[in-house]
Amino acid sequence: AQNQFLVLVSSIFLLLTSAYFAYGALMSVGVDQGYAPVQPIHYSHRIHAGTSQIECKYCHSSARESKHSGIPSLNVCMNCHKSIGEVAATTYQEGMDEYGIDYNKEIEKLYAATGWDSDEQAFVGEEQPVRWVRIHNLPDLAYFNHAQHVTVGKIDCQTCHGPVEEMEVMYQYSPLTMGWCINCHRETNVDLKGNGYYEKIHKELSEARGGRQLTIADLGGLECGKCHY
Repeated sequence: AQNQFLVLVSSIFLLLTSAYFAYGALMSVGVDQGYAPVQPIHYSHRIHAGTSQIECKYCHSSARESKHSGIPSLNVCMNCHKSIGEVAATTYQEGMDEYGIDYNKEIEKLYAATGWDSDEQAFVGEEQPVRWVRIHNLPDLAYFNHAQHVTVGKIDCQTCHGPVEEMEVMYQYSPLTMGWCINCHRETNVDLKGNGYYEKIHKELSEARGGRQLTIADLGGLECGKCHY
């Protein structure tokens, strides 16, 4: 009888353990957190956004007023790289020693793609498409608007994309799951300053909730139709 009890307890334990790991595996389907594909031209956010302190929206300008952040055109790259044909010796050596990256060869790939001749200082060659690999993907059933979050919500890029200024290789920092978005809407307070048009309704909503500061959820941020239309 004692052996039967031990077998029963062991079986229940194994079943619960298996169910736990099976649930974890199923919940990770479609979650690409940490995804860091190799790009056709290596781009170091660490150098551009970190060392050179280039503002994110200088390159990803459409994030200000569009649903999509967008991949910058090579013309944006050439705004600087017409004059920057090679990196400083210290940066070059650092890249070779620490990351195994020859930055100057990557700049040459950029020139080849744009048809730029650095000796002639002119676009003389034929342009070639660069097949960038998209990193951040949302399912078609989900709606996300960059302008609404960046321009209206004044959310820093790093809030979702992580410390890009430290990334030699860009990777997906956040899980981008529905639960992750919902938690942000529940926890993020609404900045009511300088928003006179909605001042009255914000005040009424705040008073109805005991005078506490409003969150995105209070303004309908958890309604299904906001993201799934």
